[in-house]
Amino acid sequence: MASQLDEPDDEGLSEDEWRRIARFDDAFTEYAERESRRLTEAFAPLIEAYNARFRDAFAPLIEYNTAFGGISCRIAEAMSLTANFPSPVVAAAQDALQRFAEYSTFNSTIQTLAETVGQHFQSQWQGLFESLGNIAARIFPENWEGVDTPSIEDLELILIDEGIPLMWVPGPKAVEALINADNASARRRIIGSRWKGIVSDCETVLEEVDHPKLLSERDFALDCVDALRDGHTNPAQSLAANLLDTVLSHLDKDTRKLLTKNNFKQGGDKFSLDDYKFRAALTFAPVWCAHAKFWVDKGDSIPRTFGRHPSVHAVSRAQYSRINAVIGLMVVTSVLKFFDTQMSS
Repeated sequence: MASQLDEPDDEGLSEDEWRRIARFDDAFTEYAERESRRLTEAFAPLIEAYNARFRDAFAPLIEYNTAFGGISCRIAEAMSLTANFPSPVVAAAQDALQRFAEYSTFNSTIQTLAETVGQHFQSQWQGLFESLGNIAARIFPENWEGVDTPSIEDLELILIDEGIPLMWVPGPKAVEALINADNASARRRIIGSRWKGIVSDCETVLEEVDHPKLLSERDFALDCVDALRDGHTNPAQSLAANLLDTVLSHLDKDTRKLLTKNNFKQGGDKFSLDDYKFRAALTFAPVWCAHAKFWVDKGDSIPRTFGRHPSVHAVSRAQYSRINAVIGLMVVTSVLKFFDTQMSS
């Protein structure tokens, strides 16, 4: 096991440095607004061209609907009666309507239009789209490669409400499974069934951490990896929960307090993804979730989801589990990697 951890000999990231790398400021907001205007102006000719061509393409359909709108309404009324028809009859009618639609000129017109416009603007916009692709590659984490970008609502649910990291760990297949899962219980089952692979993902990322001021914490995180593989689940979770405190000491006191002040149950205030730059938001939202207020002396029920406070103050079968130990390791790994990328830059 690693040697006893010494107190950090530096203050880590100052408040000003934290704001530069993680928070939005006036300068960044002005830059974003300026770039937004630039893109709007750049796309204006394309949008205008598309609008004009679509108006021409849809003109026959609009004229048709204007002329035969009454017939369409009567057909709709008649179709509402099919609820009493035998299902084979309804299925046959639907099949006939579908084949009619496929053989009509409408679909082919739209397809030809899209191909024509796409070919026309391909050379003009190739450089711009390549630039946007490069920006996306810098923003999105490497472990999202090949994964459909989740909605903000999904991110809030997974990161803030459930405290499951998605930044740097786990790997793409696990990320995709977690995003596509139906609910929190399903996501915990995914972590439970894929824990070996997720632990290996954490090990791979941790081995990349090489900043001199993070090596001690990295070694302790790798001890968590070894403990989980050797079946020592409880020590792994305990170490991860306490190590999280130590890793966060690289932030100044005020920032650390902000990220760990989770009074949602009392006040209803949540971590806001909008307040942080993308990678910082993905990294520290689960940290906030892991610090949900918990008071043994106030009779709070011991949560079954991973939490720093119950891991330290309420050692129990309810809190301690392999799934929670893996989530704790994921949180520590994600934060260590974030500091490694920022303190090394």
